[in-house]
Amino acid sequence: MLYQWMVFLHIAGVFAFLVAHGVSVGVAFRVRQERDPKRIMALLDLSSWSVSLMYFGILLLLAGGVTAGFSPGIPGSWWGDGWIWVSLGALLLVMIAMYAVATTYYRRLRLIVGAMADGSQAVSEERLTDLLEGPRPWVLAVIGFGGGLFILYLMLFKPF
Repeated sequence: MLYQWMVFLHIAGVFAFLVAHGVSVGVAFRVRQERDPKRIMALLDLSSWSVSLMYFGILLLLAGGVTAGFSPGIPGSWWGDGWIWVSLGALLLVMIAMYAVATTYYRRLRLIVGAMADGSQAVSEERLTDLLEGPRPWVLAVIGFGGGLFILYLMLFKPF
């Protein structure tokens, strides 16, 4: 019975993560079409708010998944299987990569649109457009989606 509850918690965490992170993904692509600094800042604030919920989802999915996957004596204990360790490592690598790629971009974007919203002329509209039209959201999508599919593959097929 504990195992089913831990799998339930794990999957509920995945749902919470996907719903919350979906907001940030939507913002990442929507902000590319905006040029009004105040609207961009509002979208970035919405994304920041959803990230807190995303981390709660990650906490739930890890708590349920680790308990279900590593508890000795219950069905489904994969302590000695490589796939579960690779899944955890892949999750960690994806999180690090996404944090590294997203943080510098959004920090720079926040700084620029914050200054522009306050009336600063230090950054041109062209520089803002160049930043917004860059490939960063696509890079993040490939890392996140690719990493998620790889983890899903490992969990479903348990290849090693």
